[in-house]
Amino acid sequence: MNFITEIGVFLGAALLSGLVVLASMHLAHRVNFVDAPDSARKNQSHPIPKLGGVAVAFAFFLIVLVILFASSQKDELSLAAGVLLPALGLAVVGFFDDKSNLNPYLRLFFQASFALIAWLLGTQFELTRVPLFDAALFVVWVMVIVNGVNLLDNSDGLAASTVLVSAIGGSIIAVLFNQQLVSLLAIALAGVAAGFLFHNWFPARVYMGDSGAYFLGFLLAILAVRLRPEGVSSLAGILIALLLVALPMMDTFYVVTKRILNGIHPFTAGRDHLSHLLQENGRTVPGSVLLLQGISIAGASAAVVIALVSR
Repeated sequence: MNFITEIGVFLGAALLSGLVVLASMHLAHRVNFVDAPDSARKNQSHPIPKLGGVAVAFAFFLIVLVILFASSQKDELSLAAGVLLPALGLAVVGFFDDKSNLNPYLRLFFQASFALIAWLLGTQFELTRVPLFDAALFVVWVMVIVNGVNLLDNSDGLAASTVLVSAIGGSIIAVLFNQQLVSLLAIALAGVAAGFLFHNWFPARVYMGDSGAYFLGFLLAILAVRLRPEGVSSLAGILIALLLVALPMMDTFYVVTKRILNGIHPFTAGRDHLSHLLQENGRTVPGSVLLLQGISIAGASAAVVIALVSR
């Protein structure tokens, strides 16, 4: 897959995602699946549809299937299924979390379960060469990134723009090293994130909800593991994966550490993220998002450079 094809896939995915998300917004209003303002964290002026994540998952699933069949890469379907099926499963969990506010420990159980399914379906790494320990590390990795993206979903456009930048970085690396399936999934992920971002940029007209954050975070975690540039050392490979998800890792570390030091349970919701810190110091919502995306862009760029110089 070359860069021209990548651009075509990106634009197609963005257009499809934008249209499906728009349809989901109308449906959410009709069935009253909206996020209503309150006096604490939710300070929007009116109810916002939150079926955007379901729409993004549907758009991603559809665009990947169409491209795989159109490009005669049917032999890659089983590999793609190993990524898509657990991601969709976790999106369903997120939907019920949006609807019924699941117990935090039950959420973690499902996240760990679908991460383990992805491992069993072929997304694996060998860090310690002890399969059971490597599987445990993989499950922790997926849970950290999934919850990291979910935590970033606190300001209009922040989570979606983070996934967009990270996925583009991953796609560039995959193209450079001829990982066709990974490049396809990554650029399709970037495209659906861009289509959603069109509706989610400040002031947001739709929210992704937990369903979208779980789905996008899961795919980002899987794709970072699937990136295996030929000739790159294990240490460089780990660094590349970490750099691609630098912002969700940093925000998660900041929030969890701050809450623990203040005697607050890490699962407690609050306005104590990096974006909130910037906004309390005079930045607008779009300004804080753009500033934080500087971290994402720097991380993704560094990952591409490391992949190139390590060849």
